[in-house]
Amino acid sequence: MVFTQEQNNSLLSGAVRPALLRYAFPIILSMVATQLYTVADTMIIGLKLDADALAAVSNASTVLMIFLFISGGMELGGGLLVAANKPTASRSEMSQLLYNLLFVDEVMALVLTGLGFIFLPGLLRLIQTPAEILNEAVLYGRVYLVGLPFLMPYDLSKQMVMGCGNSSTPLRVIIFTSVLNVLLDLALVGPFGVAGAAAATAFSQVVGVLYMLFYLQKHDLDERFRFDILRAEYAKKIFVLAAPNSVQQASGTIITLVKQSLLGGLGVAAIAGFSCASKVSSLLMMPVYGFVQSVVFFIAQNTAASQPDRVQTGLREGRRILFVYSVFVVAVCVLLRQPLLRLFTTDTETAYYGAIMLAFESVSYLFVTQKHLLEAQLRGAQKMGFYLASNLGQIGLNLLCCVILVPLVGFNGFWMSTWGSAPAGLLLAYVLMKIAKE
Repeated sequence: MVFTQEQNNSLLSGAVRPALLRYAFPIILSMVATQLYTVADTMIIGLKLDADALAAVSNASTVLMIFLFISGGMELGGGLLVAANKPTASRSEMSQLLYNLLFVDEVMALVLTGLGFIFLPGLLRLIQTPAEILNEAVLYGRVYLVGLPFLMPYDLSKQMVMGCGNSSTPLRVIIFTSVLNVLLDLALVGPFGVAGAAAATAFSQVVGVLYMLFYLQKHDLDERFRFDILRAEYAKKIFVLAAPNSVQQASGTIITLVKQSLLGGLGVAAIAGFSCASKVSSLLMMPVYGFVQSVVFFIAQNTAASQPDRVQTGLREGRRILFVYSVFVVAVCVLLRQPLLRLFTTDTETAYYGAIMLAFESVSYLFVTQKHLLEAQLRGAQKMGFYLASNLGQIGLNLLCCVILVPLVGFNGFWMSTWGSAPAGLLLAYVLMKIAKE
């Protein structure tokens, strides 16, 4: 994302806490609205269908994450390229850059769709998807993959518009498509089952990408697409920038796949309950991710402006804000666990497993949120190697705990693993941050 002068001034001067919160607010809204896609699918499927359908969507979504982390990396890489070139490039040069990015992204989307169709059943079996839900999981996944050639350019075009200096338009489009997805879920899930949920998501993204491309054509594209404007250098640049983010997202996908594999032996209700709890947790953590992103830019800009005291003030305010929010999340998850789970399912056993996971795992957020802030400090200082080491270290610790504990104590091993890995991950991030400063 590139900043307007007004945004720069708000981050470089004035009271720190209001500046951080003001900048984080639209980012948080965008993330929450985006998360509503999967939350809506899960909620409506859980209420309109049954635990088998919910578990099928959960397992399919886990496998689909393999393809989506590549999309996320492309999105970030494209946005960074646009932001870096926008201040100095002519309108014609920007047009060529945007077309090149969209072309590379679409080719990658088509390749991933083809690979997904071929390997989806095998990947679902690999994570031990129960036989009784395998066909529904394949159906959901393949319908979703049909929309991937629209999803990827949709995500990339949003980031490109942000890179051109406009964050309000993508936010409005995200909110509109999220609402559209919910309405289509309500209309299609009943008659078409899990396929209807996937189709609702795909169609809403078609609408989103059409609008974003129209916006780019009107405001930032100076010529029509031609094959002779394609350049291999652009493809190389976007992959170089996309790779670190894709690695980070891929590592998270790996641990989710392992957890799904471990869940496979615990029954459909455990899978569905874990899925419901994960959706609630993901939604509650969106403000953390949005706030942390604002801290990254705050640190980067004030470091470049040689304002180390302001950087330290920002980190101090960030620690306070995240601590207060994490206490709030723990209270919500513990006190309101049953009502929250009932939003996703009417099955008693599914709600039981989900409530256990939600209540106990939420305690780890007291440590996880502070770890994210330390990693924001590393990212803001462009210490990406240390950032990846911290992130991968945390994931490795969590994975090790799960592999050891789940076979020993069953479902409770999942939340126990976070209790062990979260404090250790925070300590690792702190040590790496200290080393990076030396």
